[in-house]
Amino acid sequence: MKTQKPATLVPASQYPLARLAEIFTAGFAGYLIPMHMTAEALAERVAAEDIDLAASRVFLQEGEPAALALLARRGWESRVAAMGVRTEARGQGAGQALLSRLLDDARARGDRRMRLEVFESNAPARALYEGNGFQTTTRLVGYEADGFAPEAGRMQEVDPATFARHLAGSGAGPLPWQLEPPSLAAPPATALCFSRGGTAFVYVSGVGDRSVSVRGVLTLPAHRRRGNATKLLRALAARFPGKPLAVPPLLPEGLAAPFWSALGFRQIALTQLEMALDLRTEQPAGA
Repeated sequence: MKTQKPATLVPASQYPLARLAEIFTAGFAGYLIPMHMTAEALAERVAAEDIDLAASRVFLQEGEPAALALLARRGWESRVAAMGVRTEARGQGAGQALLSRLLDDARARGDRRMRLEVFESNAPARALYEGNGFQTTTRLVGYEADGFAPEAGRMQEVDPATFARHLAGSGAGPLPWQLEPPSLAAPPATALCFSRGGTAFVYVSGVGDRSVSVRGVLTLPAHRRRGNATKLLRALAARFPGKPLAVPPLLPEGLAAPFWSALGFRQIALTQLEMALDLRTEQPAGA
């Protein structure tokens, strides 16, 4: 008779990046937005988001990886950067086991707060996080536009870290982890940043087959309300003809909404919720 191996949790650092990428991809199969991860893309996320692989966990079922939780850390804050469970292991408690371990470890380290993002329409994931005491702090939205008019104009490519430095001093208010200056200062290979005269900046995280992904637009305070950001975006559209500009659902709801609306952009249906848990409070009953 075969002895069943108990489910266990091990540090993600025990696996090479290529294997972790495979586990990640399998965990998001059939997800709301299926994701194919490569070792190179995972390495970029680890660098940009301050993911701690030693603090991240792999859930083993029968000795084989069945789920993965990536944990990012900055100072006294932690963030669940990703959590995926293989299709055949879903509904068997892997998500709760992973989250409980991350929370226990964070409290033991002395972390004060844990954050995460979840698609608003993902009811099972929301129930898991809410059941463990997480509360919604912000709705995150994105924008898209058909027919945004390109217009050739002057713009210069600059170091993406330049955008991050200006953002840090802009007073933009709380931003999701992926848009915080430390994340933008460690950009993926696909990141591009352009400036118009050193007064307006646009940060592009990738130019895909179908669209250009815009992570942020920023005009220095002394030069606002002069149309610089609009001209820069039109020049960006001219730089990549046939590829519409799209803003992923990472912007806090209401932030720059009049700006995007005036340009003819509409809010997309897909939204995320940023959630947070004060780790200094008592653990909810049953968690």
